[in-house]
Amino acid sequence: MNQTHSVDLSNNHKLINFNVPNYLINNFDNLVKFKRVSRTSMLVRLIETYIREELLQMKKDNELSESFKKIKDKFDKPKTVIKKEEPMIPHSTDIDWEDRLKNL
Repeated sequence: MNQTHSVDLSNNHKLINFNVPNYLINNFDNLVKFKRVSRTSMLVRLIETYIREELLQMKKDNELSESFKKIKDKFDKPKTVIKKEEPMIPHSTDIDWEDRLKNL
């Protein structure tokens, strides 16, 4: 009654191969052996950690970019032009002050 269940991993997993310098793989092998974990589990963990950290960093970068964009937009808005008007000081032609003094 001992049945084994075969699991089709081909759809859920992908075999990858890559070159690693000998000194690095030797150190890695010694470490995973000491920690009693497999190479695969450690590499998967490292990849997952990398993805999570990068995603967080991308979000932070996006927030930073958005903040700078808002600041830039604020300063790049066309400012309302205030029309400079001349002061309302009467000119000598506006008032005939001599006539005005005569009427006093």
